[in-house]
Amino acid sequence: MSDGMTRRYAYADPPYLGGADKFYGDPTYDDIEAHADLIDRLSRDFPDGWAYSLHTPTLRVLLPLCPSDVRVMAWVKPFASFKPGVNPAYAWEPVIVSGGRHPRGRDEPTVRDWTACNITLKRGFTGAKPEGFCFWLFEVLGIQPGDEFVDIFPGSGAVTRAWDKWRRQTVLFADGAA
Repeated sequence: MSDGMTRRYAYADPPYLGGADKFYGDPTYDDIEAHADLIDRLSRDFPDGWAYSLHTPTLRVLLPLCPSDVRVMAWVKPFASFKPGVNPAYAWEPVIVSGGRHPRGRDEPTVRDWTACNITLKRGFTGAKPEGFCFWLFEVLGIQPGDEFVDIFPGSGAVTRAWDKWRRQTVLFADGAA
């Protein structure tokens, strides 16, 4: 269902604070100021809505850098990578969400503030997001097929591919072709 307005949304999945150099060979995002600048950029350039992935150990550090009206969502990972010496395991990931297409009507399905889907394997890129996560994220933000969506850290390209697929499917259903 379209409200006739085109909006701009973004998703940021930067190298996680403390893991940028280790996993990507670039220490830029091991500095909290880089994350603060990114959050400021998202808030300024994407006032319609944005989402930001991080890992649980840094939630308490990064959340205070966000606008006061953000929500913390959860990506729960039924199958996750267990690390030696880490118990309990990190089997969920916070996703900070700002804005989105609201309010939603009572005739629209309610979107949960969490999703459960397995991590990706063998994508050749640490942290590649699964399609199910991406589809959930598009629903959380209320993105519509004609909206602009920007993946700030395209990495493996999985989020952009999911956006293209989701948008095509949504248009098919909206047109009654399914």
